[in-house]
Amino acid sequence: AVERSESIEQEVVIPVVEEVEPQPVIDTDGLQSTLDTWNRSVNGTASVVILDDSGDALASINPDERYFTASIYKLYVAYEGYRQVDAGAVDADEVYQGSNTRTECLDLMIRESDSPCAEKMWAEFGKQATTDTLKSYGLTNTDMTGLYTSAGDAAIILSRIMNGDGLSEDSQSVFFESMRTQIYRDALNAGFSDQVTVYNKIGFRGQNEYHDTAFIELESGERFVVSVLTDGVGTRAIADLATQLEAFFSQMIQ
Repeated sequence: AVERSESIEQEVVIPVVEEVEPQPVIDTDGLQSTLDTWNRSVNGTASVVILDDSGDALASINPDERYFTASIYKLYVAYEGYRQVDAGAVDADEVYQGSNTRTECLDLMIRESDSPCAEKMWAEFGKQATTDTLKSYGLTNTDMTGLYTSAGDAAIILSRIMNGDGLSEDSQSVFFESMRTQIYRDALNAGFSDQVTVYNKIGFRGQNEYHDTAFIELESGERFVVSVLTDGVGTRAIADLATQLEAFFSQMIQ
């Protein structure tokens, strides 16, 4: 008898590896140089902070300099307001100020910089209590009683909003829309082209103290925080900074 040996071929399964789109390498030295050159060209005092999508600092000018908040405080109040709604601590649909519900007030204090809504909620939360809460997020140069803040502190809250930290998807979505459609558009909005989506909150006292704090989304999908606080600089210079930043980012992703 002839003994036969049979070999069994095993099918080798080669896993399919999905190609990951490489992230653009950010020239932080070049970005810092862009900020420094702009800063030397303006009058007055300016602070700028640029963060990446993860909240990491890319470049800055005077990030801890303290300024009068103007209406930037409303960004902080709205953030805490949405957190209370998400926690179920308040009734989002209650008539809250005038004929506006609490949810409508949260929109108005960002989209139109409505003061009655913001001031009522600010008092409701407690100014010192809100200061303490903000400190727990790392905002060490902000006081909701003394009404001062910094570009670095505003950038922290913007990053939290951009990434949905502490917010439900619904609250983040409506917060985004309020910021995207806010009505004061003569600073960062005026400098960025239509290829950049700007989600921002401004604050000003006259034309001297003018702040524009935003996160932006490029047409390619990259997102950055751009927080600008100024005194004696003016909106045209802030718009010029936005134009320079767009040119820098566009070159980076080519």
